[in-house]
Amino acid sequence: MLLRRMADFQPLRVESAIAELGATRAQYMRAHNRWQFMLHSRRAPKGLALYRAALGPPEVTEERHVGDVTVMAHSWCLPGLWPDLRWEVVVGVEDVVLHGWLVRAGGEPESLTPWSCVVNDVLLAHPQAQQMDPDIPTQWLVQSGQKQFWFVYGLLQSVRQHGHLQAGTLAHQGSSGHG
Repeated sequence: MLLRRMADFQPLRVESAIAELGATRAQYMRAHNRWQFMLHSRRAPKGLALYRAALGPPEVTEERHVGDVTVMAHSWCLPGLWPDLRWEVVVGVEDVVLHGWLVRAGGEPESLTPWSCVVNDVLLAHPQAQQMDPDIPTQWLVQSGQKQFWFVYGLLQSVRQHGHLQAGTLAHQGSSGHG
């Protein structure tokens, strides 16, 4: 599910990742389609139970306070492509999933380049930065001065400056953002 939306920004990296994981393109698409079916099926588990069914029990569960609201954050190790990152799902009342994205498990990134860091890494490096919602469920945007850091499921995909892409990133054109 993660790679499908990342292909909108980084198609060559996604193709390499599929090969690195030892999957064929057909297997990758079957896995994506299965996830989509589970998301929309009346019979599939809902909320946190869906992630538990797909990923097993979370590695870490912690309570967080957001203003007057208490939520639970659950995270899983995703072996393979990003061993220093975790998939985190934040849930509210009755285990309804409020948000899911990649987060750093610990340590610091080597650089703030695509596929090397997550939203919090950029926020720590740029304390003046502002988080923005680009109105696409799987994406996030952080603005720091003239730089825009674009994320998919919390993982940096591209850095844009003055409305243009910096060298080494691919253009994002017309993604629907769903799925």
